[in-house]
Amino acid sequence: MKKGVFTCILFLALAQGFVSAQSLRGKAKMRSADMAESESAVMYGNVEAYDKKGNLVASVLTDELGNYSIAFKDSGSYTIKVMYAGFEPIEETITVAGDELSDFSMERDESRKVRVAPVITYADYAPSAPSGSDGIISSYSSTGSYGGYAKRSSASGSGLASKGRFESDAKTGKGLTAGEINDFAKWDLWNDIVKKELEEHQSVWQLDPRQRYVVQLMNERKSPLVGAEVELVSKSNKVLWKTLTDNTGKAELWGSILGMMEAVSHISIEHYGKKERIRNPSLAKDGVNSLVIDLDCDTKNIVDVAFVVDATGSMADEINFIKSDLNSVIYNSQNIYQDVAIRYASVFYRDTEDDYLTRKKDFTKVLSEALVFIDEQGANGGGDTPEAVDAGLEVALNELSWSEEARSRLLFLVLDAEAHSDPETIKKIHRLATKAASKGVKIIPVAASGINKSGEYLMRSLALCTNGTYVFLTDHSGIGNSHIEPSTDEYDVKLLSERLTEIIKNNMFYPDCDQEIPEYELPFPDSLVQYPYPISEDSLALDSLSTDSLEVRTPQDSLEVDPIEWKFYPNPTSDIVNIEVSENVEVIYLTDLSGKLLQEIPFGTDRRKVISLGSYPSGIYLLRYPVGKHWVTGKIVLTRP
Repeated sequence: MKKGVFTCILFLALAQGFVSAQSLRGKAKMRSADMAESESAVMYGNVEAYDKKGNLVASVLTDELGNYSIAFKDSGSYTIKVMYAGFEPIEETITVAGDELSDFSMERDESRKVRVAPVITYADYAPSAPSGSDGIISSYSSTGSYGGYAKRSSASGSGLASKGRFESDAKTGKGLTAGEINDFAKWDLWNDIVKKELEEHQSVWQLDPRQRYVVQLMNERKSPLVGAEVELVSKSNKVLWKTLTDNTGKAELWGSILGMMEAVSHISIEHYGKKERIRNPSLAKDGVNSLVIDLDCDTKNIVDVAFVVDATGSMADEINFIKSDLNSVIYNSQNIYQDVAIRYASVFYRDTEDDYLTRKKDFTKVLSEALVFIDEQGANGGGDTPEAVDAGLEVALNELSWSEEARSRLLFLVLDAEAHSDPETIKKIHRLATKAASKGVKIIPVAASGINKSGEYLMRSLALCTNGTYVFLTDHSGIGNSHIEPSTDEYDVKLLSERLTEIIKNNMFYPDCDQEIPEYELPFPDSLVQYPYPISEDSLALDSLSTDSLEVRTPQDSLEVDPIEWKFYPNPTSDIVNIEVSENVEVIYLTDLSGKLLQEIPFGTDRRKVISLGSYPSGIYLLRYPVGKHWVTGKIVLTRP
């Protein structure tokens, strides 16, 4: 425990500006003719470092004051590049022997007609708080099964009738709020919902992912194998599904997305010329199909992030969010993983009768260039539903230059209206879902106020087909129109900017080939789990329904259930974990960071279990136990032997 605390303190120190034995820090400033002799900070500018061989060793963003900080593993000479839209790039060679300081002054590129990236805060767009409410977002929850609809309360400041729970000092003007459903984490519930509440919508879209298979690949050093081609093959030798392993080395495969059962022969795998087979694979309900392949570790240091956005008139709040908060979302994701370069792209779409159908900006590693394009877009047209969702996806998948060497490929589909449901469009959407999976592109819908149950079903199905997750806006912010409640049991709510940051971080995470697993900020204990939590200010905001809850519970709330306790050791571990539980613990669930269930550990009358994590790659895992509507969680780190 002490070692973990020390590591966490060291990491926080680095994040707050302290530097390692070899480091470079300073400030980037900008100057142009209309600024006279004054200089202003380069906010969220790109700073990259390359070694003598031209390999990228660090990629960071400057903060709001123009400050940057890079930590190096080794001393030596590095080429430093500073980039910002509308300004001439800077390239200098700097020798790093200890803690070095270097400021950069950028000159306006007068020869190019490139706009300077806008500096926008959400206050420029957000409405003022409702009268009498002080803008405080209240906490609340409702009882009952899934399927209700959120309604605004007539009582000022009293919250909503909702299954989501959110409690924070966030103000209404601070930004949009969102929940998230990872149907992989609640697979049985999703199938139950489809058979009941969403069955009529499944029949409309004819999209029904079935025969789920999960593959886990790693090398002999327990490093996840990223970007391996994985195919599910029928007994007639037909390729039923094709995809790539993600940053955790996992792949989700489907026997059919049309709901028709197929006889499966094997799973075919190819990576860097090596070919393997998993014969007679197990369905997901029976376990993960794990395979160790004799290959070197390859971390892949590119992450592609594309925003595909409905730009019709009702989407003003969501587009303004992207304009105002994308800086902080990327900044908070990027600077934890300095060896990873994020590339950004955007597609805006409307409908066939509007002034344009699609507009795009291909991938760029310069965040400010992406923001210039986004700032030029506005919400207009539309006025009815549905919209040309298929056109936006088609441009994103066929015309954007997705990297074949990416660690993760994320497509955030931000929309408030479903797609057209004519037979031709439905077949096109099926093809696009298949194509996204084959390219390893995760579709992550962000559903806004106009989404109905039919649209929800379509978006959640697209997320399942592509190993994504479903994000939806909620009424908690008080911004915009009402949003429907999703069909699920319970969910947690947080600011949309924080939720997107967490999703990007999860998809950037990778246990480095030569270093320890990076410290990952999780508010969970790492050896001893107790509920009710020890009463202290820090312990009241632990876990709720997922790994990123903001719910705060009082000691009185906690005492309504029987106390539980478990401990697990050693932690970190290279394989074996001992788990000792109190008498009230019946079963503990092992999941990955996204919440996907990997193993159930039933106890019954036993108070101690020994489990093996040897079939999983190095990384961070969660041990979880449901208490009423809450999840109590502990963090375990699996390292190489």
